[in-house]
Amino acid sequence: MRRAVVAAVVLAALGAAPQPARAAECSKVVVVALPGVTWSDVARVDPPNIMTAAESGAIGSMSVRTVTGRTSYASGFATIGAGARVDGGRTTGTHSEGASTPDGLFQRDVVVSGLTEMRELADEAGYQARPGALTTALERGLDDFYAFAIGNSDLGLDPPIPFGGGRWAPLAVMDVDGDVPFAATSEVMLEGAEGYPFGVRTSPETAATAISSALSVDGCGLVVIDPGDLTRVDELSITKGDELQDETDRALMAADGLVGVAMGSLTEGDLLLVVSATSPGWDPENHLGVAIASGPGFPSGSMLTSGSTRASDLVTLPDVAPTVMSHFGVEQPPEMLGRPFFARPSEHDDRVAAMVDLDDEAVYSHGIQADIATGYVVFQVFMLGLIVLLLRREGEGGGYLDEHRLVRRCLEWGALAIVSFPLAVYLSSPLPAHELRLIWLVPAMIAIDLALVAIVSFVISQPLDRLMALALATVTLMVVDLTLGGPLQFMAVFGNDPINAGRFAGLGNSAFSVLGACSILAAALMMHKWGGRRWVVPAIAVLFTIVVIADGAPQLGSDVGGVLALVPSLAITFMLLLGKRPSWRVLVAGVIAAIAVLGLFLAIDLGRPLEERTHLGTFFTSVRDRGAAVFFDTLERKARTNLRVFRSTIWTYLVPPALAVIAYLLFRPRGSWRRFAAEYPRLRAGLIGGLVLCVLGFAVNDSGIVVPAMILSFLVPLALLTHLRMQMEA
Repeated sequence: MRRAVVAAVVLAALGAAPQPARAAECSKVVVVALPGVTWSDVARVDPPNIMTAAESGAIGSMSVRTVTGRTSYASGFATIGAGARVDGGRTTGTHSEGASTPDGLFQRDVVVSGLTEMRELADEAGYQARPGALTTALERGLDDFYAFAIGNSDLGLDPPIPFGGGRWAPLAVMDVDGDVPFAATSEVMLEGAEGYPFGVRTSPETAATAISSALSVDGCGLVVIDPGDLTRVDELSITKGDELQDETDRALMAADGLVGVAMGSLTEGDLLLVVSATSPGWDPENHLGVAIASGPGFPSGSMLTSGSTRASDLVTLPDVAPTVMSHFGVEQPPEMLGRPFFARPSEHDDRVAAMVDLDDEAVYSHGIQADIATGYVVFQVFMLGLIVLLLRREGEGGGYLDEHRLVRRCLEWGALAIVSFPLAVYLSSPLPAHELRLIWLVPAMIAIDLALVAIVSFVISQPLDRLMALALATVTLMVVDLTLGGPLQFMAVFGNDPINAGRFAGLGNSAFSVLGACSILAAALMMHKWGGRRWVVPAIAVLFTIVVIADGAPQLGSDVGGVLALVPSLAITFMLLLGKRPSWRVLVAGVIAAIAVLGLFLAIDLGRPLEERTHLGTFFTSVRDRGAAVFFDTLERKARTNLRVFRSTIWTYLVPPALAVIAYLLFRPRGSWRRFAAEYPRLRAGLIGGLVLCVLGFAVNDSGIVVPAMILSFLVPLALLTHLRMQMEA
């Protein structure tokens, strides 16, 4: 009934001529989507209205990743309307014909296509998304609310079937039943234009009239605008496989004109959001997009961030809907996993130039991560083969390594270089990767790595002590970095990747593996060297406690899976270091302790402001509000991700040879394992604890095989250096 009354009022207002002045009873939100636009485009074109909005409000970079690696137009707009990652599917882009308003521009109560497919894909993805959640929540929370979708991205006046349907804006304003209150998305929005992509363009006059009409209506309003021309240029650039810069610039200026129309109709209490819905289609690399918020709560000259990223200058596409909800003061429904934008003071002299630089760095860092990881894995596999080859010669003739001291030292240095490489990666993180490129960045990483090995080799005489120093240095650096907000983790090879958008702050799975493995190595080597001193056991207990806090605390690592794997693994390691054999009871107690620690971190997280909560608090509220199905859906999604990663990552090829070499080192010649257990019980404890961490880390994290592979990168050097030490003593 309420919706019918609001519709009648809107119809009357749209049919009036001239348009009456809008009463200030409720504010408006306008979302202008710019598909395929980056800050580089904005800096190059300098569109006046968009720049005015940027100068008057807050800006940031937009992570546009949704469910799949490449965000489609349907996925981008549907994610805006869901407040969570949504796959738009392949059957969207059109809608049913509805009754026209008196002015002929709008149709009322249209129904989008492909809703069933979107729901199925949302259930399959496991993000608990609900397409259309934004409009449904606003209709329930506001007395006088209306929503308009404006814009047509069809590929021509008579778009070819099955391609060409481009009615994307309705996906952002539909309710959960797929109903769109008002849509100005028909072919009326287009006009033939020679020289434009697909021979059409959005009519500036018609679009301006639609925007002005929508914003003249009394009440609380949400207006989503798809300029159309940008999408058609983006589609044509995909076809040609190259950027169409002149066409892009012209389309961006046309979109800027619509932004100007919207700004002219907004009042002081209204909110304007200008966001990129997708990455440029012509570029095989994904980019960060544009995010601008101008209105209450977003002071001039500030920067955007959100609880989703906890990273200054960065927000995500699912954050748009919660930002709209926050502006209207309506409670965010549990199915919205995004978090509202909020503003922070800027640290940049030129904010736009800083966003261009951030995109360049993010894109390049993302592109080289696989190359550097591949090089690291290949070097380790080479080392594994070399170890077996040389030790077989040692076994055949005896004394080979004693006669060739340089060969022994090369093996030791290679093992130390493997351990120190993650530390070198983090230390090189402040370097501008996109300026240095691989040709200079990789030598810089290698130089830092070799410098670390050289320093510990010069200062410390024993190889195992050198290994301990590197492990302690890595733990120390990571804990200090997390305390400072994790700047070294951001865009690092083993850190957080804003393009991939799995995690923006805290500890990712690779970093958790490094921290956990180094803490176990450091503890085992400390106990081996100073086991008879009173202070060493309390020191190890403090070390393990710090590591768990750094990994799991919401303000630091906020790593749920890491806590579940670390606490039992560290408990078993600690028992072994004390010379006690852990039983199943210890493992069960460790799991219970992990859950208790996680509960403590959850309580801390829930006590923080909503915009600062991590995914732990978000997950808990989702399970509480929507039931256990959310929990099991998440488990299923992680299992699928584990399987996919296992099939696709280079790290898979490291695990079998690494385990084989560890077995070879500790069981050949016969009796080595018994000698290892008798003479180096603390090192054996560290090795067993590391293997336990491999298994648990693999089970509870969604990076799958990457976790044990990374941990084995530290366990193999421990086994090798111990083997060489036993040979020397023999």
